[in-house]
This record gives sequence, C-alpha cells and structure tokens, in this order.
Amino acid sequence: MLGFLVMSLAAVGYGAAASYNCTKVNGVEGVCDLMLNQLTLAGGRCSGCGAFGAMYFWSGIKAPACNYNTQDKSITEQLKIGMRYFDFDLGYIHKSEESLPYWEEGPVIVSIGGGAVAYSRSLKKALTEIRDFMNANKDEIVIMRINKYYQEKKETRDLLLKSIKPTFDSVFGPEGSEGVQLNFYTTLKPVRYMIESNERLVLYLNKDFWGSTLSDFRAHPDNFFESEDNYYGYNTCQNQEAIAKSILQHEGVNKRNIPTLANWVLGRGLPCYSNGGKLCMSEIQHVEEIWDKVVAGTHLRRPLNVVVADYVEARFAEVIAKINKKALEYYTKRPW
Repeated sequence: MLGFLVMSLAAVGYGAAASYNCTKVNGVEGVCDLMLNQLTLAGGRCSGCGAFGAMYFWSGIKAPACNYNTQDKSITEQLKIGMRYFDFDLGYIHKSEESLPYWEEGPVIVSIGGGAVAYSRSLKKALTEIRDFMNANKDEIVIMRINKYYQEKKETRDLLLKSIKPTFDSVFGPEGSEGVQLNFYTTLKPVRYMIESNERLVLYLNKDFWGSTLSDFRAHPDNFFESEDNYYGYNTCQNQEAIAKSILQHEGVNKRNIPTLANWVLGRGLPCYSNGGKLCMSEIQHVEEIWDKVVAGTHLRRPLNVVVADYVEARFAEVIAKINKKALEYYTKRPW
C-alpha cells in the first residue's frame, strides 16, 4: 500500500522533471554529485505531534501539550525553516469510530506515550503539505519514516497495510501523474539523479509493513543506526560524546545503506518537551561534533545522516547546512 504509494509518487512526475538541472540540494550549492548517505538532514522527532495544534485522547479529552506535543510548527512551517526529515507514528481510525469531528477514517498521526496515546490529525493532511511544498521547491529532498504504530497488534497492522498505499495515492496521484516521486536508488546514484528525475522522496517503513505484496518495492525497511534517546541523569543534547558512542556501538555501523540518526533531545530533568526543545536548540551548534566523531569512528568514514529534535527552529537547519558544506569539501577530497 504504502509501497504502492511510492510507485505512484515515482510516476508522479518523472517525464516532467527530466530536463531539470541540479545545482543545489536542500539549499546547499555544489553537492549534486554526492550520495544521499554522504549528506545530513534535519528533522523533528514525532513531526506531526503538535503540528496541527492540540492533540486528543480517544475519550475526547485534550492531551497536555507538555507531555505529548513535540513540535509547535505546522508541517509546512517545518519545511520552510529547513526540516527535511519527517517521523510519523500511526494509529488507525474506523469510520464508525470518528468520535471527534476532525478525525478522518484511516491512518492518523499519534503520540505513543508511556500511559496513553494522543491522536493528532490524518496522515493524509501531513502528506498533502509535504507534496505541495516539494512540488514548489524542486531542489529539495525529504526522508519520511513511518516507525511505530498503535495498537501494535495484527488487526491494526493489517488495516494500516491496506490503507497506507491508497492514502499516498490519494495525495500524489496514480502512476504516471505529474509531481514529486519516491526513490529507491538512494545508495546507488548521486542526489543529482534524485533531483533531475523528480524522485525526491525517500520512505522508510516499519518492518511489519515493508516487504508485503501490498508495499511498493521502492519503500525501504525502517532500519537506522540510531542513538538512544533515554539517558538517565543528563541531557543527551549536552553530551555529544554519548550520542556519537551510542551510534558507533551498533554492529555493522559501516553499512552505508543504513542511515545513522542522532536523537538531539532531552534525556531527563525538565518538565515539558518544550523546555527540552528550547534547551537543545540553544546547543544545536554542537551537532557538528557528533558528525566529526561518527566520521572518525567508522573505517569507511561515513557521516551522520539524520538529526532529530523537539520544537525545531530555523537555526537547526543553518547548522545542518554548514555540516553539508563541510561534507562537500570532505568527500570531494576523499570520494567513496
């Protein structure tokens, strides 16, 4: 389903974009001949949680933003300030269960807490904002990740498996339509190919969805070399050494086809996600130190590929752009 979506996306505009010439990617000039896994993308953790305003428990009671909202900007606003990675956890709503007027049947973005789950808006709404932005900005590449789902049981899995593809198709159109598409060849061809073919979306799916006959072959399995995001006793965004070590300890970390991801978030100590987000944004320049440590700590000299944070700000993207300029210089001298 989701996979099919990928196919639809791909169809969405290959011919129309074939004559487009790559000069920059995600705002950085000159990186067109690098591979995607030589670049770094910025994004929000649980990107849709707070992006549509208040979230609600199934009972209809408003969920406290302090404990459930990880963002305070819409999907479009996140894109405009430079976020190029989107992380969505999903639930499923049956038509007969649309207990609040703005809940739609099908996949819905959720925040899966320790004691309860809060519901945001439909996946379709988020995809529509991503589509519109990317069709208007042809030099941009975005990674999407559908990670967790609730309830984690066969019934929910099967419902999502059957509905993700139609959801993507309803946004990006059937195969052969014009517009941005999904890309499978992220580790085989440079980003120039992604830009010029208009295959600028990369989709990672929970392994319970990936590989099904209902999934498109262009979707990737959700497999990241990811730092832990639950350290006790200190803030992860104030301990770059710990984040880098957490990434480098993964067995097989030199496998370039699997992205590296740093959780630039609060471990423990502050009452709300917003407090942690502001603290981590104030320290965002230190992300570059993690990039240095990951490159130095892998014998294939692979970089940090994704950084996620709460309550993202424009300065986050500015730091990532600086890192990508550094990557251009580094990999021009040391090509893979």
